[in-house]
Amino acid sequence: MKKFFFLLAITFSCSLMAQNILWEQTGLHVEGGDGSFVVRAIDEFYSSIEMPEGVAVALDWVRFRAEGTETTHYLTFSGSAEGIAKLRSLREGDAYDAYSDALSRFAKITSSQSGSTIVRINTDKGNQAMAQLWQWSVEDPEIFVNSFMELMKGFPQEGYLSMGLISQGVSKAGESHYVYTTHKDYMTAMSWGPKTEVQQKAFIKFQKIVNPVSDYLGTRTMYRVKMWN
Repeated sequence: MKKFFFLLAITFSCSLMAQNILWEQTGLHVEGGDGSFVVRAIDEFYSSIEMPEGVAVALDWVRFRAEGTETTHYLTFSGSAEGIAKLRSLREGDAYDAYSDALSRFAKITSSQSGSTIVRINTDKGNQAMAQLWQWSVEDPEIFVNSFMELMKGFPQEGYLSMGLISQGVSKAGESHYVYTTHKDYMTAMSWGPKTEVQQKAFIKFQKIVNPVSDYLGTRTMYRVKMWN
């Protein structure tokens, strides 16, 4: 019950904070060599409509992923609740049906999730070349979120960072929270992590606190293919 009311409070606070956003994400499986056709199909539709203010659509290619993971690309919609709802109303009609038909020839949907951010840092760097995503199944959200906020004090980020909730489309693994970071290039992404003694101590402290109340579910690294906004 405590977990439920905490999640409800966090969701409510997100609706009041303009810097936080909602997102929907569709996982796709694209065979090798078909990526350009997928980009063309998406581009033809989303370049033909007037995107709602503050809403972005992004296509990412999954570069590093766990063995057995079927998803090769993610199509992500992000923005305010009003903007996401308006975009969804535009995703219908003959033009959208033609787009869906073209996309289905080269991509298979593997997942569909939605959620919201709790905190966002360096929002001007959200479209950097690479991104990494970590996921957890959290039993005590209050401890997890507070510990993450404390970690950020001793582990500042150069790229965009968001931490948030996964609310719909959750798998049997029970993923509930994520951390998402962007990096300007491959070298920066691969060398990301605590470097100074202060940063290392902050990271170790975070792990010691959250490990008893959460299960770490893994990570993936992605290249940004294109963004529409």
